[in-house]
Amino acid sequence: AKQCYGCQELTDVLRQIKSGTFSDKYGGAPQSTTYSPHNSCAAQMIGHQATNLLSSLDLYSIANDVSFPREKEIVEEAVWNLREEITWIGLLDQMENSLAGFKEVFPWLADNLNGQVKSLEQELLKGGDRIGKDVDFALPVDYIDRNSCIFEQQSVDHFTCGSRGIDEDSLQLIKELNMRDLAVYKAAVERLELQKEVIREYRQALRLD
Repeated sequence: AKQCYGCQELTDVLRQIKSGTFSDKYGGAPQSTTYSPHNSCAAQMIGHQATNLLSSLDLYSIANDVSFPREKEIVEEAVWNLREEITWIGLLDQMENSLAGFKEVFPWLADNLNGQVKSLEQELLKGGDRIGKDVDFALPVDYIDRNSCIFEQQSVDHFTCGSRGIDEDSLQLIKELNMRDLAVYKAAVERLELQKEVIREYRQALRLD
């Protein structure tokens, strides 16, 4: 987002974040190699999805440390919470399968799910989603964040500078900064396959009855 990164090349931004030198007007410079969650413009580039699955404040507080001192623990807790604390999941890249599963398991939501999912899909395809006014919605219980970089993304393309595409160097840096997200995604794919099996067995049981 231009508000976060200005007109810098993506590779330069990623290198700054990885080296612990990136700063913005929202959160300021990091302490050593650790970015504050308030520096959301940097934090959203560092395993952000896995970080959102954390329930331990001590792990959450160092989740944005680009020296990754407790990455194994972060991955383990994020994956555990995904598997044990969430009733049913969906994946954006398997939208139709995810939607069908939700409708089958939660039929009382079926009337609203189609519209909601299609609306979300359209917004994402346009290039942005509305974060909303609640700055604490993605934070652990008892964590207060009042200085996040909250702004509405524009659906109109006003591209004038910076990076238009992703080169190999940028892709490698993205992977290095988001290894925990890749681990969570792998676990989510496995979970979705298990959910599909549960639905198949449920349908089979109904036919036998």
